[in-house]
Amino acid sequence: MKWGKYWKRELYCADYKTIFLGIILHFICGILSALLGGSASIYRYLVLPHFAPPPFVFVLIWTVLYLLLGVALGIYLSSYECSRSRWNLNTCILYGVFLLTLFLWYPIFFGARLFSFALVVIAAIISVSLFVFRYFIRRSRLAAFLLLPCMICFVFFFFLNFCILLLN
Repeated sequence: MKWGKYWKRELYCADYKTIFLGIILHFICGILSALLGGSASIYRYLVLPHFAPPPFVFVLIWTVLYLLLGVALGIYLSSYECSRSRWNLNTCILYGVFLLTLFLWYPIFFGARLFSFALVVIAAIISVSLFVFRYFIRRSRLAAFLLLPCMICFVFFFFLNFCILLLN
């Protein structure tokens, strides 16, 4: 079956209320993390590598990432395969760990200014996202495909965090 037809079938079978709830869940997580994490103004005072984007770009990137993650979760939970069988409890627990690590990174980096520990958390985010991808692709290729840009951004954030750690 062609990819386009497969994705159309997945979108046709998707429950848009579940997708909307997935998006809301991720935005709430992101907003709470930012509110509890302290001020991002420290970013201006750090010695940054030459490839570091300006602060406003991160707002756009994280908004798109949380949107993609919410849509991916919603599609996974309402996918055709999931509706025929029970949700995989391991996947839900793993995704909860993934969301928790995403939630913790901002307060650790900006609030506590623990750049080395934030690097460990980003490494955990990348590792857990690989496992989530593995589980998602079994049930919904579209949901797994939506995780790919997020995973690429997490790798970029890892290298940025690493360079900030070295330079400061």
